[in-house]
Amino acid sequence: MKRLPLLLLLVLCSLLAEKSQAQVTLTGTIVDKENGLVLPYASITNKTTGRRSYSDKGGFYKISAKKGDMVVFGFLGYNPDSLVVSAETGTETREIHLVVESRQLHGVEVTTKYTPYQLDSINRRDQFGYILDNPNKPLAGGSTPVGAGIVFSPFTRYSRKEKQKREFKKIYAKAEKDKYIDSRYTPLFVSRVTSLKGDSLKLFMMENYPDYDTLRMMPTEDLMYWITDKYKAWKKK
Repeated sequence: MKRLPLLLLLVLCSLLAEKSQAQVTLTGTIVDKENGLVLPYASITNKTTGRRSYSDKGGFYKISAKKGDMVVFGFLGYNPDSLVVSAETGTETREIHLVVESRQLHGVEVTTKYTPYQLDSINRRDQFGYILDNPNKPLAGGSTPVGAGIVFSPFTRYSRKEKQKREFKKIYAKAEKDKYIDSRYTPLFVSRVTSLKGDSLKLFMMENYPDYDTLRMMPTEDLMYWITDKYKAWKKK
């Protein structure tokens, strides 16, 4: 009879340990809050465990967690969002709605070390570095050796994630270029050069959006001349 309390204690400890280690599969889709469109290759980070993942081409995501874990969702050009896992076991399904961040940066002032664009770029690099620093691996097919008796390429099972990773890198590179253009070709700057306001300013900027490579090689003074020439031609239309 003296051993019974000890056995019960051991059983209770085992159950408590099992409960504390129970895994939850957090899953769902990540969408644009305004129009409901899915957001492919968004980042999902379990801040509690450090585990990371990203959504597939259809905006579907899945990540392992436990009750109480904080999970953060991010996508290029959107404000991040987070949630705390509430389920104890099994699957918890949550649809995530992200809001577009302001496209134009807060001016073109230069700090003691970095411009606003550079600071934003550094933050984005920190957020998505775990994907960007992951080198590209061979895809199934192509130069993969195939011989008699070989049914599956050794890389086949990784091809889907590899393609997603490569697609994300393309999206990221384009987003960085757009961010750079928006950091220099701002409504405030263009308005000062052209005196345009409101809808006229928006229309002019939309119809005369500069090329990234050209803008990279163009100092501010040359950009002013470029905008002036475009404005003169635009007024004649």
